[in-house]
Amino acid sequence: MGFSPQYGKPSRGETGRGLAVILVLALGVAIGAVVTMFMVLNPPSSPPAKAPSQGADHSETSVRQAVQPALDAYGSGSYGDFWDLWTAGAQQLISREEYVRLFTLCPPIVADSPFTIASVAVTGDTALVQATRAGGTTEFGFVFEGGSWRYEPPRQEREEYRKPVDQLAAERRTAGFCGTALPDPGTAPTSAPQDPGTAPTSAPQDPGTGSTSGPTSGTTSAPTSAPPIDPGQGVPGRPMGFPR
Repeated sequence: MGFSPQYGKPSRGETGRGLAVILVLALGVAIGAVVTMFMVLNPPSSPPAKAPSQGADHSETSVRQAVQPALDAYGSGSYGDFWDLWTAGAQQLISREEYVRLFTLCPPIVADSPFTIASVAVTGDTALVQATRAGGTTEFGFVFEGGSWRYEPPRQEREEYRKPVDQLAAERRTAGFCGTALPDPGTAPTSAPQDPGTAPTSAPQDPGTGSTSGPTSGTTSAPTSAPPIDPGQGVPGRPMGFPR
């Protein structure tokens, strides 16, 4: 004979445990909702963008090799070739022809002297190069543009190139920044050459006596061992033309 099931109110302990479970679940749902709302309204900040990795073109060694042709062109007086290695913006300041003519009107004080790179500082797509020649140091700024390093004139130089070339050359001459143009080897020397058919500036030798002084009356000097003067040179041992 079995027992009949019991019906009635649950005990107080069972009711308390049920309420606790319900409260925990409700609290979890509430916390989850709050966290979700916070994440929606305040998304996490994205990590800072990394600077573009510098490839082999931005290494100090690569920059030295890349900018050396520009320095060689400027140092040797090939100003047109140097202009070809400027940035596109800098080339808008002055034309290639006018830039070359500027150095015709105002030659550099130190000409045809190569540059030696002393230091290179690379910052992103810009590089500051210090080069020396003839005991002086010059700074050159370069910008990585179009896959190559190109010369970028400093601000003061850019402002100067906005002026007419004749005005700029005159200002540089006044400031003492111009050298002296070298004489053209194809032209005659500045000093008048001696005419082989005329007497030299020094006292002529008497062909009959060999005397180095002018002829005197009634006397004859003994010939000397001095080398004869070449009419084509004027002075023994020193050819006419340009100084050495």
